[in-house]
Amino acid sequence: MHVLDLNQIAQIFVKSFELVLIFATICAALEFIFPAYRYSFASYVRGVRNWVIRLGCGAFIWHFYAVSLDWLGIKPLITLNFGTLLHSDNVIIGNGLAVLSGLLVAIVGDFFYYWMHRAQHAIPFLWRLHATHHSIRELTAWNCHHHVSEPLVYATFVALPLTLIRFESGLVVPIVAMTLITFQAHFSHSSTRITLGPLRYIIGDNKFHRIHHSMEPHHRRRNYGFFTTIWDTIFLTAYWPKKDEWPEVGLRDQPEPLTARDYVMFPFDQRRWRRAKVERSVEAGE
Repeated sequence: MHVLDLNQIAQIFVKSFELVLIFATICAALEFIFPAYRYSFASYVRGVRNWVIRLGCGAFIWHFYAVSLDWLGIKPLITLNFGTLLHSDNVIIGNGLAVLSGLLVAIVGDFFYYWMHRAQHAIPFLWRLHATHHSIRELTAWNCHHHVSEPLVYATFVALPLTLIRFESGLVVPIVAMTLITFQAHFSHSSTRITLGPLRYIIGDNKFHRIHHSMEPHHRRRNYGFFTTIWDTIFLTAYWPKKDEWPEVGLRDQPEPLTARDYVMFPFDQRRWRRAKVERSVEAGE
């Protein structure tokens, strides 16, 4: 594998953008038809622009991650074979079990994501990077990007542990898992009244995740899970939203970045963070 393979990097970007385009657009359609909040058209344009930047940087990061694994000779330590455990010769049942296997892979992966996410809220440097995402006040299926550095954090805390676990499940299960996770990334941030209802106690939805983005003090440090709500339930961080609980989102001391420069420089803009510190001191009466 070449250290800098521009063709492979381009393929990573195109495949990633295709998934984002499909699922973000589907969820955006639900936002227009069944809105919980109506946001500006400019926020959708901003979201598309930032996703292009984010995926472009991510394509380079994931390429170098794969090159590094190959160069270091990192191999899986254990094997989980959901394909063998959940298998049937019946086509219909077999496809259903493949989807179930994909769900299990996503749930296992979300265990590592859960703890990464908690670290992002607990460690000041990681929080500055992650705060870019939390600063979004017009939160939609398109306008839900993370900072361009997010793949580096994800690779360290989620992808690397998962690399040490081999999922022997054929091609279908990883595809199902990736499809579910990509759809979840946009649906969980969508501003639509369409939710998963009782399924929320297993699979996270937009109403559950909106609590995590809420400005309300009693919603802080809640609902860290990305794909599933199981880990929040086990580790006692789950907050189950009430029927009509759709809080405003964003950060009180940090406005959403509106320009491409502000988006990329958000964690490193010292004036922004000094201003936020002064505002917090004033509010505290210091």
